[in-house]
Amino acid sequence: MSAAPNHDFHFSRTDVHWNQETLTLQATARVFTDDLEVAIRHHAGLDDTHPIWLGDDHEWTSADQTIAAWLEQHITFHVDDTPVEMAWVGKEIELDVSYLYLESDPMLLKGQGPWGAKNTMLFEQFDDQVNEVHLHAFDSLGKAQEKREMLTRDMPSFSWDANHEPDE
Repeated sequence: MSAAPNHDFHFSRTDVHWNQETLTLQATARVFTDDLEVAIRHHAGLDDTHPIWLGDDHEWTSADQTIAAWLEQHITFHVDDTPVEMAWVGKEIELDVSYLYLESDPMLLKGQGPWGAKNTMLFEQFDDQVNEVHLHAFDSLGKAQEKREMLTRDMPSFSWDANHEPDE
């Protein structure tokens, strides 16, 4: 593991939306930039001193390719028990937070589920890592539904049926 990050809080948030117009699943993962650099260094087999410099003019030239491969390994979605392939769209770096964008190809679904999500980002790097996943979908009547889960190393995934009312 590389030098300790500048914060004690290890958290990510991934928002996943079903886009009814494009018939695509769209995901935005927000992670601390320094944590992301540690993870992609590890994923690429680089030593702790290899400069990554996300968002800098001197950013490592393989950063996007490595982040995309890392995300493919650590974030998965299922709809109706069918894996959803997500493609790398790009990233934005805002100081200490990185926004990572993924999108599926158009699918012949209505965004109704049942859904499955797994997010193991940064579990290899931090024992206390929590990955919030927030799904936004529609039930069979077209009513917007959402489900939010806090995933940990002990519970890295969850399933959800958008056609059932959320627990009160």
